[in-house]
Amino acid sequence: MAELALRARPRTTLGKKVKVLRRHGITPANIYGHNVASLAVEAETPAVIALLRQAGRTALIQVSVDGESAPRPVLVRNATRRPTTDQLLHVEFFQVSMREKLTVDVPVTLVGVAPAVEELDAVVVPALESVSVQCLPGDIPSHIDVDISSLVDTSSTLFVRDLVAPPGVEILTDGDIAVVSVTAKTAEEEEEVAEETEEEEAAATEEEADSDAEES
Repeated sequence: MAELALRARPRTTLGKKVKVLRRHGITPANIYGHNVASLAVEAETPAVIALLRQAGRTALIQVSVDGESAPRPVLVRNATRRPTTDQLLHVEFFQVSMREKLTVDVPVTLVGVAPAVEELDAVVVPALESVSVQCLPGDIPSHIDVDISSLVDTSSTLFVRDLVAPPGVEILTDGDIAVVSVTAKTAEEEEEVAEETEEEEAAATEEEADSDAEES
């Protein structure tokens, strides 16, 4: 992933008055960290929204604050939104030291094909969305792959201890926690699949009939 960056300005508008900033397309934010004094900043809302979509909680961001000689390396710690409209209200950035390890939660991503699904018509059941890892900020992975090609039957399970961490990354989550497993389809699931198939076939038949009518 290309290095992410954001330009910000020191913010003097505080408290309830920040709603004026939002009306003018500006998002209030704060930068804080270990041995770092909290700094109130503001940035253009479109740029912040685009950044959040790319960064998630694991991508390192270089925030350039007007008047400062060097950008600040940060992670997104929290983004507050209005529940009713999803409007972005405030962002918290955590400033990191590139020489100090930190602990972050990294999502797990299923890759490959489970033989049990193709051969036994079973279902893959994810049990864990993320794992806690420790590493230097520059080594934070965007995700950790979980290869499900070893799931050959309904007794197969992959645990945290089976995950392969990238170089420089230590997984802290308990190794005995299940990440993904396989189970046989229930009668209800099989019925749902059958209903979906019937609906698809009915829709295809209807489209074919409509096409024949148009040709007539």
